[in-house]
Amino acid sequence: MTQCLPRSSSLIALVLYMLLMPAWAQQSVTPEAVDPTLASSSNSSSPSKLERLAYTQNVLTQKLQERRALGEKITTANEQDKKDLSLQADEMTKDIQQLRVTLENLAIGGIDTGLFVDETSTDDGDWRKDIALIAQPVLESLKELTEKPRRLKELNDQIDLHQREADVATAALVNLSPLLQQNPQQQLANSLNGLKKLWEDRLSDSQSNMEIARYQIVELQGDKTLSQSIFESIKQFATGRGLTLLIAISVASAVYFGIRFLLRGYRAALSDNTEHESRTRYRLAAYSVHALTFLLILIAVFVVFYERGDVLLLGLLILLIVGLALGIRQLLPQYISEARLLLNVGPMRESERIRFRGLPWRVESINMYTVLRNPELHGVLRIPLAEFHGMTSRPSGKNPWFPSSRGDTILLDGTELLEVTGQNPDTVELKYRGGQTVSIPTADYYTMSMINLSRGATFGVTGLFGIDYRHQDISHTHVPKILRDAVRESLSQTDLNEFVKDTRVELKEANASSIDYWIFVTCDSRAAKSYRKIERLIQNACIEACTRESLEIPYPHISVVNKN
Repeated sequence: MTQCLPRSSSLIALVLYMLLMPAWAQQSVTPEAVDPTLASSSNSSSPSKLERLAYTQNVLTQKLQERRALGEKITTANEQDKKDLSLQADEMTKDIQQLRVTLENLAIGGIDTGLFVDETSTDDGDWRKDIALIAQPVLESLKELTEKPRRLKELNDQIDLHQREADVATAALVNLSPLLQQNPQQQLANSLNGLKKLWEDRLSDSQSNMEIARYQIVELQGDKTLSQSIFESIKQFATGRGLTLLIAISVASAVYFGIRFLLRGYRAALSDNTEHESRTRYRLAAYSVHALTFLLILIAVFVVFYERGDVLLLGLLILLIVGLALGIRQLLPQYISEARLLLNVGPMRESERIRFRGLPWRVESINMYTVLRNPELHGVLRIPLAEFHGMTSRPSGKNPWFPSSRGDTILLDGTELLEVTGQNPDTVELKYRGGQTVSIPTADYYTMSMINLSRGATFGVTGLFGIDYRHQDISHTHVPKILRDAVRESLSQTDLNEFVKDTRVELKEANASSIDYWIFVTCDSRAAKSYRKIERLIQNACIEACTRESLEIPYPHISVVNKN
């Protein structure tokens, strides 16, 4: 439920340009679009409109006379000449039709006559044509933006083309003139005179077409300055489409703030109730109100555009709605899944436990960015909602969140005695007795084998000690008591006395070279940092007891038996 900024800003700029510029595009002219030869003719010395019409009419009359004369030739010509003359008549008819259109445009001031053109259309129920009909106002507005510049460019291109034609015709006449001055034979003279007439007509037509194109450019230019055109465009926008947009924004704002006011009242009614059901009920109401607000704003804006009769804005809004509908159709399953999570009725719920990226987390809050927290780690995770598809939570219960806490003493892999100095979602900081530290990725640390000496109320230290077999007669009666008393006395003489809870000594096994005893000291967890010290004190106490009681400590030896 997310979205690209550069493309959105370009689209907004294009829409604003479409809304503001149509009126200006009908009036303004860029200096590059005007033919340079016309700039001088548009001053006070330029011909009047009536004179331009008279010139065009003269050209039209001349063309009509030429076509009439051509028709008379067709009636008396043979079959082969008739075909050639008919092609010339067709071309001349096209020129006459174009001249009549030009005369009409000059006379009525360039007004669009497309409304009076009959267009036959067949309605076969094609939905693509219906969509094209909706988008037609938008496309027409885009065409209006460039209508005048495009028309000016076409006229200037025509002037350039006819100028090249006139140059070619002039060159042809220059080449024909010396030949006629040499008094050729009668038949050749007739052919050359025919060619001269043809090229003179071409030269005349080119010059006439250039003048008519220049007259059309003058009509398109008008007599308004650029500043006047801009002012009239802004005025037209402010009283037309700009006013429509202002009304639409006002109505949309009224709907938005009105619904927010009602939602704030509902929130106040639930302010004293923090139960889970109340929070879920409020969240359901909040998201439903957001969807309803969006729908009502669309309806309100649509009604404003419809009542104002702005077909362009109405078409843009309909295209926007169609685009949203197509997008929602593709993303609807994902939206439904995320909606269930947001409403706290999905497979993952607030205040429950999930395993994410190899670690257990408590779901603090579910939103577009869901917050995860582990009580034993410093810091939280903010994860996009889309990453929780397919994840399931469970009630937290009383399960531990992490194998250690900050300040705990652990036996890592059963050998390394380390102190936990820091824990966060990324790393765990451990410190050795000498002060050096090591960092381990949190997910890797969570899977390691360790003994936490500080997590419980007590911990135990185990020791092994052996005596020689010569003391076998007292090994199960007196020796355990001697060793237990020695360990207790040794610990009582240190600062660990208050942390010692119990001391036990039992015969463990008869080993190959010694009789071994199991020694176990139970201590308070506050003495966890002295784990290795207690191990050493146990051995020292046992050695002192053996020395005091004349108990021999065995050493490895080999027994040799002579069977003879």
